[in-house]
Amino acid sequence: MDSDETTIGETLRAEAPARILTVRVLFEPEATAARPSTPIGRGLFAIGRSRGQSQLCLKDPRASRCHATLQVTHELTARINDRSRHGTFVNGRRIEGSAELSDGDIVRLGDSLLLVRAASTAPAKDADIGSLDGISDAMSALRHTVAQVAPTDAKVLIQGETGTGKELVARAIHARSGRRGRFVAVNCAAIPESLAESQLFGHSQGAFTGAAKAQPGFMRAADGGTLFLDEVGELSQMLQPKLLRALEQREVTPVGCTEPVKVDIRLVAATHRALLQDVDAGRFRGDLYARVAGYLVRTPPLRERPEDVLPLLRRALGEGAAPLCADLVEALLLHRFRFNVRELNELATQLTIDGAGASRLTLEMVAGRLEPRDRDAGTRADERADEPAKPAEKKPAPTEPELRRLVELHGGNVSRIARELGRSRRQVHRYLRKHGIQLG
Repeated sequence: MDSDETTIGETLRAEAPARILTVRVLFEPEATAARPSTPIGRGLFAIGRSRGQSQLCLKDPRASRCHATLQVTHELTARINDRSRHGTFVNGRRIEGSAELSDGDIVRLGDSLLLVRAASTAPAKDADIGSLDGISDAMSALRHTVAQVAPTDAKVLIQGETGTGKELVARAIHARSGRRGRFVAVNCAAIPESLAESQLFGHSQGAFTGAAKAQPGFMRAADGGTLFLDEVGELSQMLQPKLLRALEQREVTPVGCTEPVKVDIRLVAATHRALLQDVDAGRFRGDLYARVAGYLVRTPPLRERPEDVLPLLRRALGEGAAPLCADLVEALLLHRFRFNVRELNELATQLTIDGAGASRLTLEMVAGRLEPRDRDAGTRADERADEPAKPAEKKPAPTEPELRRLVELHGGNVSRIARELGRSRRQVHRYLRKHGIQLG
């Protein structure tokens, strides 16, 4: 790995700051934007529509004067107590008396929807990157990371699920890189194996049947700019060593030529695959992984940042769209979003068509397309992560390099590491002790 890549990895890595529980109003009737987060103090924290009785006052006629109270029970958990005959709902289920809350829980009081967060006590770091929308801390952190890594020469590997905006991140990195050349995007999964070498490295006239004229290829087209290899994990094993050599030598030899041509590119790659597992299985070269993964960037899935759902939906619906009903909002905030922002945009299209002329957009318009996330009322998120995954979903025990990658990728969050590995949090701690890995 290049020395500059090691340096950037060390420079951008930081210890995880302390966190506190907060509550944020994501939706109220007639409101068009979420409110800022409010820290939950150590005493009783009342929520309702009475300014005199509530620390958090809701503009909601269906909320009681003092609808519910919260009280921190542990460092990052709180207990919510129902004080209203109208009921209090946590993750779509009505609670009986009280329930425990933790990071990511959705609470409904009347027609208002609130989000509980374990938020950092450190000031939020952000950057002005308009193409990466979102009010969540996860998106603020992503924009900050992009702004930091963009002006460096580090090769970047973007990891994330389908529809999380990996190409948007790559384009933002290029836009802030200061490089004058083009941004060239290549879908590695769509390159025919028979033409892969000529498409990537170019060819001379007459190099093969049908080569009527010389073509520069993707790498030379990106000279002086950024080459974005989307779905890099889909590269054929035949092409992988040739790409590795081109990256190491900073030169390409077009098909039909004998002399190499120098290229100056910034490489940004993306994948939805667990590439280190592909390396272990022999499907992806370890030396190529080391070359493309100079710095890892993770695009967070939409289900991890419900505070971004409504702003993104309202943008997709456009100005003049009918108001959203509370049942629809609650279902959207609890939806799994398997395909992330891409799926949200499809839901917006259906709402636009089915809601044409309607006074309000309702749940019935998209109910058949929504499925809840796996969050049960009164069940703590960290306890859920402690439950072992089904055997079919369990992944092999991680190697030390993979475990270090996961620690860095998830900022030391053991619950997220456990979910990705299909193991309990206790087992993850055993792996960490085995390999001598310290968390922050």
